[in-house]
Amino acid sequence: MCRTLKTLCTLLYSAHMRKRKRPESVRYSVRLSQIQSERLAALREQLHARSDNEVFDYLVTVGTNQRDDLEQLVYALFGNLADSLARKFQSLETVSQLHLALTDTFIKYALTALPEVPPSLMTGARARATKIYEQVNLTAAREFQRRRESDAYAATELGIEEEPNTLS
Repeated sequence: MCRTLKTLCTLLYSAHMRKRKRPESVRYSVRLSQIQSERLAALREQLHARSDNEVFDYLVTVGTNQRDDLEQLVYALFGNLADSLARKFQSLETVSQLHLALTDTFIKYALTALPEVPPSLMTGARARATKIYEQVNLTAAREFQRRRESDAYAATELGIEEEPNTLS
């Protein structure tokens, strides 16, 4: 009688009792539109998946992998940009130091090699110096423009090697 009662109770109440979940699984309830449901079924067929869970696993895995790949790409691009900027700033610093060295050398030459102008000739010397200064500036501007138009300031003409834009 006890066995019969136990069997009867088990059959009667088992429909209302919850099944135990496996500790490693999590249950999600997802509502899909008719179009999304059709796309899910089509994807299931394409993947030859046995269940919707396998399709969901595939989508989550692919989505996170693509995000990780994009994140790595962005970091690589920023790294390349930072390296390029560092090289360009180093080149700019080198040119600035060269300019400073040339200016220093010229000033030292002017102070030591040029004779002192007597005070009686100072007004005429200033006028001639102003005219020469304007001519030198015009000549330098013309030369700069000519070189710019002939692409003489291109990196290859200046001996600066352009690095290819490749990702590491």
